[in-house]
This record gives sequence, C-alpha cells and structure tokens, in this order.
Amino acid sequence: MGKLRRRELIPEDTMIQAVLAEPKTVHGQFGRQVEAKVRTTKGEYKGTEFKNWFSFATDKEDSEEYIAYGGPLYQLFAMVEPNIDTVLDDENLTEKKYQAFVKGAVKKLDAFEITARVGVKIPKNNPEKKRNVLQPGGFGPAVDAEADFNEIDMEKAPF
Repeated sequence: MGKLRRRELIPEDTMIQAVLAEPKTVHGQFGRQVEAKVRTTKGEYKGTEFKNWFSFATDKEDSEEYIAYGGPLYQLFAMVEPNIDTVLDDENLTEKKYQAFVKGAVKKLDAFEITARVGVKIPKNNPEKKRNVLQPGGFGPAVDAEADFNEIDMEKAPF
C-alpha cells in the first residue's frame, strides 16, 4: 500500500451531517474570519474533513467591522446564540462586549453538530485546487428527524 492519500471531495449539493471542530477567529487575506473544521460524522462521506471560513463584513466608509444580518457568519452564530439580534442591535454595545460576544459564540461552536449542504469551490487562478465549502443558507443545527416526528400530535395537525 502506498503512502499517498488524496483528499476526498464531497460532490456538489450533497447533504451531510457533521460536527464543527477547532473553531477560531483568524486574520487573513480577506480580513477577520471565523475558521472551523467540518468533520462529516454520518453517511457515505463519514470521516471526510474540510475547513470553512465565515467572514465578518466591513463598512466601506469607516472600516468598522460588523456581522451582516442573514449572512453565513450570522447564520453560524445564530445556531449557538439564540439572542444574537438582541445583543447586536443594542445601541449601548461596547467594543469590549462585542468582542466578548464573538469570542463566546466561537467557543460554543466547538463540537456543535450540523446538517449541511456541501458545495465545491474552484479557485479561478488554480482550478486543480478544488475544495469543499458549506453552502450559505444550506446549514443549520443537526436535528434527529425520527425523534421530532414521533412528538407530532396527529390529532391536532393543521390539515
């Protein structure tokens, strides 16, 4: 058996169940981002791992960082911070409290289980370096469909 292992690429639009691992805030070519490893935990691609980045937005006029409502980073934080709107809409939110909120949300993402639709990103300058990404709007908390189904009161169904 050879010592070369190729990274497995999950096909576009595949649904996966995964866990987020090693989330951290990083600074890079595209400004500040949250980086997390996505480890597939079930199905055909179990064990496949890839990194995903979620960017903070920056105001073009004053260079102030913010979290865009409904964007991938907002969606990521909303999974672990149900009161995200209350915190970020607070007119009295200080920079220190904002940074503490971000740090706490990132920490809560570690080992968080998600269900997601996977995409494939192909860099324009190097088409051979394909990688997987979470599709924006295509990920959320993992839910046990069987458990939820059994809790539905069929006598009171709306139809």
